Amino acid sequence: MTEQDQHPRRGGAGPQANALRVEFVPGSLDRRDRLRRAVILCQNFTRNIAFYRAGWAPSALPLLHPKHDHAAFWRQTNGNFLDICVLEWCKLLGDKKAKHHWTKLVFDPVSFEAAMYKHIGIDADAFALKVQEIRRYRDTFVAHLDSDLVAHIPLLDGPAETALRFYHEHLVTNEARAGYLVGLTGASDELVRGYDQCLAEATAVFRHRGQATS
Repeated sequence: MTEQDQHPRRGGAGPQANALRVEFVPGSLDRRDRLRRAVILCQNFTRNIAFYRAGWAPSALPLLHPKHDHAAFWRQTNGNFLDICVLEWCKLLGDKKAKHHWTKLVFDPVSFEAAMYKHIGIDADAFALKVQEIRRYRDTFVAHLDSDLVAHIPLLDGPAETALRFYHEHLVTNEARAGYLVGLTGASDELVRGYDQCLAEATAVFRHRGQATS
């Protein structure tokens, strides 16, 4: 059984499966498995952020309009893509207790952290604020439903997305040994190509449905 069979929304058929492919490898959760799962989380984020953004393209907006007959479905679908992005991002970069957070998998966390801040163009304090922003949405409206009356949707582009791609590139380049990532996106350009494929596929779906109901 493949990982797609176990988690249908995290893989499966379609053009996006070519570059963001996932194959389940059985065994105990040793370092190899943890690295593989961290890369899978990067893929999940990338796939869902592409789908989410496609829903806000001009051709897709009619589906989200309150007067559309199926607006509730399309709005929920689009919102679910965002929520998965937030959950996966926190597992990798926002929650130090998470098993796949970079502090748990990187051999030299001090050097990695400094390099990440330099790459994304912000300092530790600014990144901490970004983590707080994303985690607050996760903690109060996704993983739980707390007392906040208004949901502040976190911005996942810019430093947040760049940091995740940097983490992915570091994992596949510096942490994973040969053969560790068989069946996964083993290079940063594959992650970018997978994003483009997912964005194109979702855009076509939204456009088709929008034209069919216009």
